[in-house]
Amino acid sequence: MTILILGFTLTAFAIPSQMQAAGLGMQVATQGSEQIDFQEAHYTIAGRFSADDKRVVIDKKTDLEWFVGPDRNTTWDEANHWVKNLSVDGGGWRMPTRDELKNLYAEGAGRRNKTPLLQTTGQFVWTCETLGPFHAWGFCFDIGGEYWPRRTYSEPAGVFAVRSPE
Repeated sequence: MTILILGFTLTAFAIPSQMQAAGLGMQVATQGSEQIDFQEAHYTIAGRFSADDKRVVIDKKTDLEWFVGPDRNTTWDEANHWVKNLSVDGGGWRMPTRDELKNLYAEGAGRRNKTPLLQTTGQFVWTCETLGPFHAWGFCFDIGGEYWPRRTYSEPAGVFAVRSPE
Protein backbone atom coordinates (compact mmCIF):
# COMPACT_ATOMS: atom_id res chain seq x y z
CA MET A 1 0.00 0.00 0.00
CA THR A 2 1.41 3.46 -0.88
CA ILE A 3 0.05 6.70 0.57
CA LEU A 4 1.06 10.22 -0.54
CA ILE A 5 1.28 12.60 2.41
CA LEU A 6 2.39 16.23 1.89
CA GLY A 7 4.69 15.27 -0.93
CA PHE A 8 6.28 12.37 0.96
CA THR A 9 5.67 8.79 0.01
CA LEU A 10 4.97 6.31 2.77
CA THR A 11 5.00 2.64 1.92
CA ALA A 12 3.56 0.12 4.35
CA PHE A 13 4.54 -3.51 4.06
CA ALA A 14 2.26 -6.17 5.52
CA ILE A 15 3.94 -9.37 6.60
CA PRO A 16 1.30 -12.09 6.76
CA SER A 17 3.05 -14.11 9.46
CA GLN A 18 3.10 -11.11 11.80
CA MET A 19 -0.53 -10.16 11.67
CA GLN A 20 -3.05 -12.49 10.11
CA ALA A 21 -6.80 -12.13 9.93
CA ALA A 22 -6.70 -8.32 10.14
CA GLY A 23 -9.51 -6.83 8.16
CA LEU A 24 -11.11 -10.21 7.59
CA GLY A 25 -13.58 -9.85 10.43
CA MET A 26 -11.71 -12.47 12.43
CA GLN A 27 -10.56 -11.88 15.99
CA VAL A 28 -7.28 -13.81 15.87
CA ALA A 29 -3.83 -12.27 15.46
CA THR A 30 -0.65 -14.24 14.90
CA GLN A 31 2.91 -13.06 15.48
CA GLY A 32 5.38 -15.77 14.61
CA SER A 33 4.27 -18.82 16.59
CA GLU A 34 2.28 -16.73 19.10
CA GLN A 35 -1.46 -16.45 18.67
CA ILE A 36 -3.93 -14.16 20.41
CA ASP A 37 -7.65 -14.90 20.31
CA PHE A 38 -9.44 -11.62 21.06
CA GLN A 39 -12.84 -13.29 21.38
CA GLU A 40 -11.84 -15.13 24.56
CA ALA A 41 -12.38 -13.61 28.01
CA HIS A 42 -8.60 -13.71 28.45
CA TYR A 43 -5.84 -13.97 25.90
CA THR A 44 -3.58 -17.00 25.55
CA ILE A 45 -0.15 -16.66 23.98
CA ALA A 46 1.88 -19.68 22.89
CA GLY A 47 0.10 -21.79 25.51
CA ARG A 48 2.35 -20.56 28.34
CA PHE A 49 1.06 -17.07 29.21
CA SER A 50 -2.45 -15.71 29.56
CA ALA A 51 -3.86 -12.43 30.85
CA ASP A 52 -7.15 -11.72 32.53
CA ASP A 53 -9.28 -8.59 32.24
CA LYS A 54 -7.26 -6.92 35.04
CA ARG A 55 -4.03 -7.39 33.01
CA VAL A 56 -2.71 -10.00 35.44
CA VAL A 57 -0.47 -12.32 33.39
CA ILE A 58 -0.40 -15.97 34.40
CA ASP A 59 2.68 -18.06 33.60
CA LYS A 60 1.49 -21.67 33.32
CA LYS A 61 5.06 -22.97 33.38
CA THR A 62 5.92 -21.49 36.80
CA ASP A 63 2.41 -20.81 38.19
CA LEU A 64 3.51 -17.24 38.93
CA GLU A 65 1.27 -14.24 38.29
CA TRP A 66 2.76 -11.04 36.86
CA PHE A 67 1.65 -7.43 36.65
CA VAL A 68 3.51 -4.81 34.59
CA GLY A 69 4.30 -1.54 36.35
CA PRO A 70 4.01 1.97 34.96
CA ASP A 71 5.75 2.25 31.59
CA ARG A 72 8.23 4.93 32.60
CA ASN A 73 11.80 5.20 33.89
CA THR A 74 11.79 4.02 37.51
CA THR A 75 14.43 3.97 40.25
CA TRP A 76 14.70 0.90 42.50
CA ASP A 77 13.15 2.76 45.45
CA GLU A 78 10.22 3.91 43.27
CA ALA A 79 9.77 0.34 41.99
CA ASN A 80 9.85 -1.09 45.50
CA HIS A 81 7.32 1.50 46.76
CA TRP A 82 4.99 0.86 43.80
CA VAL A 83 5.00 -2.92 44.32
CA LYS A 84 4.44 -2.67 48.08
CA ASN A 85 1.38 -0.49 47.47
CA LEU A 86 -0.07 -2.47 44.54
CA SER A 87 -3.57 -3.69 45.36
CA VAL A 88 -4.64 -5.02 41.93
CA ASP A 89 -6.65 -8.23 42.16
CA GLY A 90 -6.40 -8.50 45.93
CA GLY A 91 -2.73 -7.52 46.42
CA GLY A 92 -0.02 -9.84 47.72
CA TRP A 93 2.51 -8.61 45.14
CA ARG A 94 6.31 -8.43 45.51
CA MET A 95 9.32 -7.57 43.34
CA PRO A 96 10.71 -10.54 41.36
CA THR A 97 14.03 -12.29 41.88
CA ARG A 98 16.72 -12.42 39.21
CA ASP A 99 15.91 -16.06 38.51
CA GLU A 100 12.20 -15.28 38.04
CA LEU A 101 13.00 -12.57 35.49
CA LYS A 102 15.58 -14.76 33.73
CA ASN A 103 12.87 -17.40 33.36
CA LEU A 104 10.76 -14.90 31.36
CA TYR A 105 13.57 -14.24 28.88
CA ALA A 106 13.04 -15.94 25.52
CA GLU A 107 15.34 -14.72 22.77
CA GLY A 108 13.32 -13.60 19.76
CA ALA A 109 9.98 -13.64 21.59
CA GLY A 110 7.99 -10.47 21.11
CA ARG A 111 9.61 -7.11 21.52
CA ARG A 112 12.39 -7.22 24.12
CA ASN A 113 12.63 -11.05 24.20
CA LYS A 114 9.56 -11.81 26.29
CA THR A 115 5.87 -12.43 25.80
CA PRO A 116 3.98 -9.44 24.37
CA LEU A 117 1.76 -9.56 27.46
CA LEU A 118 4.68 -8.24 29.54
CA GLN A 119 5.83 -5.52 27.18
CA THR A 120 7.29 -2.20 28.26
CA THR A 121 9.33 0.37 26.39
CA GLY A 122 12.15 -0.04 28.92
CA GLN A 123 14.71 -2.77 28.49
CA PHE A 124 15.66 -3.26 32.14
CA VAL A 125 13.50 -4.56 35.05
CA TRP A 126 14.42 -4.27 38.75
CA THR A 127 14.60 -7.27 41.10
CA CYS A 128 14.04 -7.47 44.87
CA GLU A 129 17.72 -8.31 45.36
CA THR A 130 20.02 -5.56 46.60
CA LEU A 131 23.80 -5.43 46.62
CA GLY A 132 24.81 -3.38 49.65
CA PRO A 133 22.98 -0.15 50.52
CA PHE A 134 23.39 1.59 47.15
CA HIS A 135 22.96 -1.03 44.41
CA ALA A 136 20.27 -3.48 43.31
CA TRP A 137 20.10 -6.23 40.73
CA GLY A 138 18.11 -5.90 37.57
CA PHE A 139 17.62 -7.88 34.40
CA CYS A 140 18.05 -6.49 30.85
CA PHE A 141 15.66 -8.18 28.42
CA ASP A 142 17.37 -6.69 25.35
CA ILE A 143 20.47 -8.85 25.83
CA GLY A 144 19.45 -11.32 28.55
CA GLY A 145 21.94 -10.09 31.13
CA GLU A 146 21.75 -9.15 34.78
CA TYR A 147 23.34 -6.02 36.26
CA TRP A 148 23.65 -4.23 39.61
CA PRO A 149 23.40 -0.48 38.94
CA ARG A 150 22.90 2.14 41.62
CA ARG A 151 19.38 2.14 43.05
CA THR A 152 19.01 5.75 41.81
CA TYR A 153 19.42 4.57 38.18
CA SER A 154 16.16 4.89 36.28
CA GLU A 155 16.74 5.00 32.54
CA PRO A 156 15.47 2.72 30.98
CA ALA A 157 14.51 0.73 34.10
CA GLY A 158 11.00 -0.48 34.91
CA VAL A 159 9.18 -2.71 37.34
CA PHE A 160 7.13 -5.91 37.31
CA ALA A 161 5.18 -7.23 40.27
CA VAL A 162 4.93 -10.98 40.86
CA ARG A 163 3.07 -13.29 43.19
CA SER A 164 2.29 -16.94 43.70
CA PRO A 165 -1.38 -17.84 43.25
CA GLU A 166 -3.37 -18.27 46.43
